[in-house]
Amino acid sequence: MSVPGEAYAGGRRNIHRLFGSRNPRVRRTGACLEVFVTTTPAQVQPPATVNTVPLAKAGSNIQLLISKGKSQGYLTYEELNELLPDEAIAPDRLDALMQQFDEFGIELLDEAEGNKQVASAAPDDPDEKMMIEAEEEIENIKEDETVEVGSKRIDDPVRMYLTQMGEIPLLTRDEEIRLAKKIELTRMAFRRKVLESDYCINSAVDILAQVASGELPFDRTMRISTAEVDAKGTISKRIPENINTVRKILEQNRLDWENLQKPTCSDAQREEIMRRMRNRRRKAVTLLEELSLRTSKVIPLMRKLQNISTKLSNLRNQLSDKSLRLTEDDRQAMLEELQGLMDLVLEDADALIRRCQAIQLVFNEYEDAKRKLSGGNLRLVVSIAKKYRNRGLSFLDIIQEGNTGLMRAVDKYEYRRGYKFSTYATWWIRQAITRAIADHARTIRIPVHMIETMSKLRNISKKLLQDLGREPTIEEISKEAKMPIGECRRVLKIARHPISLDRPVGESEDSYFGDFLEDEAAENPVETATQEMLRDRIDQVLKTLTYREREIIKLRYGLGDGYTYTLEEVGRIFKVTRERVRQVEAKAIRKLQHPVRSRKLEGFLDGSVLATLGLIAPSNGGGEDAVEAVATDETSDE
Repeated sequence: MSVPGEAYAGGRRNIHRLFGSRNPRVRRTGACLEVFVTTTPAQVQPPATVNTVPLAKAGSNIQLLISKGKSQGYLTYEELNELLPDEAIAPDRLDALMQQFDEFGIELLDEAEGNKQVASAAPDDPDEKMMIEAEEEIENIKEDETVEVGSKRIDDPVRMYLTQMGEIPLLTRDEEIRLAKKIELTRMAFRRKVLESDYCINSAVDILAQVASGELPFDRTMRISTAEVDAKGTISKRIPENINTVRKILEQNRLDWENLQKPTCSDAQREEIMRRMRNRRRKAVTLLEELSLRTSKVIPLMRKLQNISTKLSNLRNQLSDKSLRLTEDDRQAMLEELQGLMDLVLEDADALIRRCQAIQLVFNEYEDAKRKLSGGNLRLVVSIAKKYRNRGLSFLDIIQEGNTGLMRAVDKYEYRRGYKFSTYATWWIRQAITRAIADHARTIRIPVHMIETMSKLRNISKKLLQDLGREPTIEEISKEAKMPIGECRRVLKIARHPISLDRPVGESEDSYFGDFLEDEAAENPVETATQEMLRDRIDQVLKTLTYREREIIKLRYGLGDGYTYTLEEVGRIFKVTRERVRQVEAKAIRKLQHPVRSRKLEGFLDGSVLATLGLIAPSNGGGEDAVEAVATDETSDE
């Protein structure tokens, strides 16, 4: 593979800067950058303060992991946790190690999936299976008995939550570290698998370019620890250099993809081109990972890639379905759209589907590890939430806000710092609860000085009630507090507490206060029915058009997903010019203006559809003229 020196000079410097100049040795072989963790040579005497034992142990363990992964084709996260010492493998070195596993074709699986692969050929133990089924049946019987005996207590949501929470076992210190390691490894693997797509790389470059230009806030887009004071300046300087290198990599991949689509390309050439593209993607991922883009910015890229994969699958299924009886023009248009989507992601449909499946598998493991770590600390949230009762929020709301803080702590926990997860999570839980109380305890937030005034007037009112034997008037309270009557009346009005919509009404408590109030935000059944009828009519009218006209109208006016595509975006999908898209759109609009078609929609403009439902009186408006006016306005926008 011919690689321009200016394209990868910055990336090579970044690799050296990432791994340091003493511990690892970075060697460039052909088009690959391979990282080898080596020990200090015997003839070189290290300083007395440097401990070389963990590094030597890390090098031998890495070789053991690679050999084991090659033999069985996969590695589990448990094996990585056991063989990689914390003091020798930092997060940046883990990133390089993940890249090496990818180059050797070693997959990372959960422990349960690894056991399934090992025991797939062995028959199931019938005795063990019967024991498991018996235990499940006993548990179901116990649950049924509990529901029947304590049916009066089941209605209490707090008791139900605490009961379910008590069934989750507590985590030991070793289990916390194991889950934290798994979260780190799965997050790293998830990010790499997403960013190894050219489409996602291009999207990530656009985000980083917006950060460099100041359009996006740096702190909310990049993942930086508060302990790293100089990290922001360092990353800000790297962004332009890394972006330029990645863009050149994308240009090289685009050229190789065009060569790959040529019919004269042989199988050997195709394999070589695909190998070069994979290597470039890995280098681009390494450069992007240096900039520490937040995982919350990577997850939407996964969703977009999955949507493109779904659309590719649907198009292939429609083309292979003979029952649709597509015309030659429709089939050709669908083939062009299929090719346009593949040109967008620089992958064929099968490769993209496999990539999305692998991404979803790693993402599920990442979410499962986070769920286990947070589930084992739910008792901590309840113990902290008890101290914030009677602050304006219900106990369940306080617990829920504390759980949101717990999930934030799971995302930001760094086990290498040495403290327990509960110590770190306590601050996030308290912060989430106190913020929720300040924001949601009252409908309108009250300043601290106003709360002090309200407390003062409340104490004066209680004192006068004891002295006078009756409720004091506002004049008496203002005179005792030495405040103007208007100010006193305003403070007492602010002190009123709103009534909850879930407050029971009546002795039976089968109805709530909110049931007697009109919900203005609820959907009108008439409008909902009209929208459904309009949607069906539009589909019927669009079916009279050709496939290309129908798809262009849907894309241009957002009839499918709500997003209106520009002429350039539609032209890129159908591989035509903007002017051709405009001509096809105008032709489709003229067809829709035909009385045979517009008559099906004019009732929604003059109200005759609602009149047929008996809801309003019919009007004498010209529906066909309105449809033509709307169509004329829509086409004149271009």
